[in-house]
Amino acid sequence: MSRRQAVPEELLVLARRQGGLVSAEQCDAVGVGPSRRRSFVTGGAWRRVIRGVYDTGDVPVGLHPHDAARQRAAWTALLTNRRAIAVGACALVLHGVQGLPRRITPEYALPRGAAGRPRDGIVLRQYVTRAETVRIRGREVAGVECALVQALPTLSRDEAVATLDSALHQGLIDVTQLASIRRRLRRRRDAFKVIPWLALTDGRAESPPESHARLRLHDAEIAPDDLQRDFFDATGRFLGRADMAWHLGAGRWLIVEIDSQEFHGTDRQAERDAVRQNGLLSEGRNIVLRFFPTHLSTNDIVTQVADILRRSTWRPPAHPSSKVLTTAVAATDGPRVAATAVVNVGGAGWSEPGHTRAGNTMWFTND
Repeated sequence: MSRRQAVPEELLVLARRQGGLVSAEQCDAVGVGPSRRRSFVTGGAWRRVIRGVYDTGDVPVGLHPHDAARQRAAWTALLTNRRAIAVGACALVLHGVQGLPRRITPEYALPRGAAGRPRDGIVLRQYVTRAETVRIRGREVAGVECALVQALPTLSRDEAVATLDSALHQGLIDVTQLASIRRRLRRRRDAFKVIPWLALTDGRAESPPESHARLRLHDAEIAPDDLQRDFFDATGRFLGRADMAWHLGAGRWLIVEIDSQEFHGTDRQAERDAVRQNGLLSEGRNIVLRFFPTHLSTNDIVTQVADILRRSTWRPPAHPSSKVLTTAVAATDGPRVAATAVVNVGGAGWSEPGHTRAGNTMWFTND
């Protein structure tokens, strides 16, 4: 008899929602008792994670192995105790926040910050989170702002900024909550290093690799002039969206594209990326560089971008403006008026006749 025939489908569905894990209590509820669980483990179909928690191996199709590992860590903590509240990085995983480390420590808290005995490598935090929890898949989870305050001191700078970028980009927090997070971090002795990192966040970043690339360039003092810029030709035809862009003058741009995955899952995805890159190059004025996450572990991106900017006599703005921290809304309707536009987004300032600026969209006009 196959494993799928032996295990009730409702338990497999539940496992897929819980990072592939199920608890002994959940198994008992559908008639999979101790003897059957032992047979699954000894037969190699299941793996015992900790006492009372089993890995069935059933995870959603297409889930990246790193995401699956994070899900397992979060659910290992929750399934340890029926009163468990997911906190810190585990809570952020369940909210769908990206940018966290590949490996996170299972951690949870009990109501009213009650104490308990940690076991099997699972951390029990004495956080009082009851007033700031939400329910996700039937379990108590710390709210996003609360979980960020708990998790940020445990992260590196790049991880912390990418995590904040993701929360902003998805609308899980807004700019006003960054001020609240800052105030709350000041009350934590282990959080002083985190506070300066908040100024580096930008919710326009669409993936952690984009955040990491931006930080590399920031450290080299060649931060991009704009993020997620839409380009159109003189007729209004959409050419493509640039992850990062530097204005080189005379209508010319350096565009950097960051692939959010190291490898394309399908030929169709690779084809879409090629079409987008061709569009950005079609005007003949732009320079497009494309990098993968593996390139961020070297200095390639900084070296290549710096070389082009140096040859183009690019200079950072003398008086940078405030960053746009939330996702800018591109204007796709309305008149295209020939004008001289002065743009200040993400610290970039430039003036170019024959261009107009609306939202996060650059219109190229014929006038």
